[in-house]
Parts: sequence; structure tokens; C-alpha cells
Amino acid sequence: MSLAFEPFADDTSRIHRFLTTAEGLGRYTIEVSLPPGPLDPAARLPVIVVTDGNLFFDVVQSVCHGRMAAAGPFLPPSILVGVGYPPDEGFASFYARRNYDFHPAWDMTDPMGQIIQQIFGMLKAAERRPELTISAGGYDRFMGFLRDELLPSLAARFPIDLTARHTLVGDSSGGFFALRALYDPRSPFRRIVAISPSFGAADGAIMRAEAAYAAVHQDLDCDLFVCCGANEVAQDRMNALGHFGTGVTWIAEQCAIREWPSARVHFEIMNNENHASVGPRAVAAGLRSVHRCRPGVHDEELRRAQAAMLEALKRGA
Repeated sequence: MSLAFEPFADDTSRIHRFLTTAEGLGRYTIEVSLPPGPLDPAARLPVIVVTDGNLFFDVVQSVCHGRMAAAGPFLPPSILVGVGYPPDEGFASFYARRNYDFHPAWDMTDPMGQIIQQIFGMLKAAERRPELTISAGGYDRFMGFLRDELLPSLAARFPIDLTARHTLVGDSSGGFFALRALYDPRSPFRRIVAISPSFGAADGAIMRAEAAYAAVHQDLDCDLFVCCGANEVAQDRMNALGHFGTGVTWIAEQCAIREWPSARVHFEIMNNENHASVGPRAVAAGLRSVHRCRPGVHDEELRRAQAAMLEALKRGA
């Protein structure tokens, strides 16, 4: 017997998509997801900003605001913002633009830079885009775009609290950007999820930023989750030059050496994951970690939250 299928419309009213242009940088896709359920009209919420939104927004949206999250949310309410690159520009352009946006000045003549240039050369040849070039040096401008232009503009349209404790999620070069933001006093992000950060990029820039920050600060107020896949460590020359494993352990050890009173740091080398596969698992673990609600890590906080929820249910009964 043949079944009849009746189409039904999915509710996309809580997801908003825009194109915008940042002077000196180019066009960006901006995707905004509002938390499920009714919102208090007076509420103002923090944001979770996801770099490489054209690749990662849907992964993070599923974890934060997907159907499972709607059935039983495990994170405090936040507004999700994906910042990506228009698909009509092509993948080679995306690869070059993110490299510029996420890194400080870097001549890219070291082995890691040469690897990136080789990959870029193959991408633009495949797309027949010989006019494209790749460089670095846009970190300050891109951070300024997020901090001074994008978030205030979004706050005029959505219930965002610009003074809240915001979250930044980045993968690979985006993970480098997230770690660089960790040591940037002007960054609006105090919760950092750095996935497979390309610690080997920009010729030691993360180490220099950490040292410069430590020279003039006595504390680092952050919730940090940094991780990579076990198969990224000692897998091959390209992965080794990225120093993905080195970045994870160096950041964790350096925070311990500094004894920052307000730094809450969790790190993980995830078994059976490589550079391509680690993202979804890391997003779920990382967001739980930086919001202090990861089972087995924040059990006391989870018990208090559960007790508060049960009490609220009783009052509403």
C-alpha cells in the first residue's frame, strides 16, 4: 500500500538571515537564532558568536536552539549569531578572507604559511580564480567590526545585552582568532570555545599576545574551553605544523602558571576525532563547559540549577 505524504512547514520564524558589508573587509552573511520558547519582553540576552558561520552556524544552532534543546534546554538563554562569508564568492575566496580576518600581521613565509598558500593555490586553481590573493593582518579590523559595528547594530533589532558575558566559538583558524581574543582587553567575549586552534600560525602571535597581556594584568576573567582531536596530533606534517595539540596544552599550562584568579579553563584531546570531524562534538562539550553546565565537570552547578527549576515548577503549579 502506497503511503500519502502531506508536506508541513517548518517554523523558521526564530532564524533571521542578512547580508552586510564591513568597510575594508567585504560582505558577510549574518545569521541570528533566537532561543526557543516564550521570551520575557523585558529580557536582554548575551550572544554566542560563531565564526565561519557559513560552515558552523547550523551545527551550533542545533546544539543551542534545535528541537532537542527546545524540549529540555541545557544552556542559559542566549542569542546565536553566525558570521560567515557569502557562498557566491566561492570557497577559495572564503579561505583567503578568513585567513586575513582571523590573523594579525604575518608574512606567511614560514612553513605553516607556505602550507596555507599551497592549499589556497589548489583551491583557486580548481575554481579558475587566478586573480585571488591571500594574506594576513585583519585581526584588529575584524574584531572591531564584531565589537563596534555588528553587535550594537544587532542590539538595535534583537534583545541583546551588550554588557553581558558573551561567547565566541571558533574552529581551526577561527580557533586561533578565539585564543587571540582571549588576550585582547577590548574583546567583548569572556566565554571562549577554541576548537583545534591553529597555534602554529602567525609565527608565535598567541604566545606574544599572552606575554603582553600578562605584563600589565593581574587577572584574566574567562571561561575557556580549548580542544582538538587526538588524530590531529602527530598524524602528518600538515597537522603537526598547525600545532593543534600544542596549542591546547600550552594554553592550559600557561593559565596554570599565571595562576589567574578568575580564569576557569578546561581542555581536552578528544579521542577518535580528526580536524574535520571534531567540530560537532567540541561545540556541544565546549558550550556546556563555558556555561558551567557540563555533566561530570559542573555537577554541583547542575544540581543547583535543577533544584531551582523544580522550585519554579512548584511555584507555577
